[in-house]
Amino acid sequence: MPNVLRNRAAVAALVLVSVAVAGCTGETPGTATPTPGTSASSGSSAAPDDPSVPKVTTPLDASAYTGDVCKLLPAAAAAELGFTAPGEAKSEGSNPGCSWQIRGKADSLLIILGSGNREKGMGGIAGLHKAKKAGQLRFLEPGPEVDGYPTVYYGIQDRRASGNCDLAVGVADDLTISTLAKGYDNEQDSCGKAQQLASAVIKTLKGA
Repeated sequence: MPNVLRNRAAVAALVLVSVAVAGCTGETPGTATPTPGTSASSGSSAAPDDPSVPKVTTPLDASAYTGDVCKLLPAAAAAELGFTAPGEAKSEGSNPGCSWQIRGKADSLLIILGSGNREKGMGGIAGLHKAKKAGQLRFLEPGPEVDGYPTVYYGIQDRRASGNCDLAVGVADDLTISTLAKGYDNEQDSCGKAQQLASAVIKTLKGA
């Protein structure tokens, strides 16, 4: 895995775990253990009534994918995004992940399931807000809803203009799944791809 992608992944994990957070230039989130009750941990992530933190009205259960995040993007869906090679399972701190690359090209995708963040009480978009307030993230900005679920762009810095987009989608109040797109020509291409990846993940979780 190229050093650049490895570095991005690191930052992603850093934010997730260290505040636990882990990363380099892209960040992100996680999935959960099958205990919806752990949403109580989101209360420690940020004030539950913080108006800057969007609520998830229809939570999704991602616990079945903590052992194999690559299954969140089936081969057919990956091919639609331009990636035909199988995903590569990886671990970003305490958060499981999976990456896809195109041989001979810089384009790459990465999914990080923030289960480790959730277990530490740092899950969900609320956890990213807390990381921002603690100075572990310097960039955090609301993103567009994807299939009805809230998102934020985030990172150690905003690298969208250089074709690297880090998007976290809240699938539960205490759980985010990060979709990172790297190596594209511009912000429109990279963030468009990150949003498409998030949509594909949500469809998988819904069983669509």
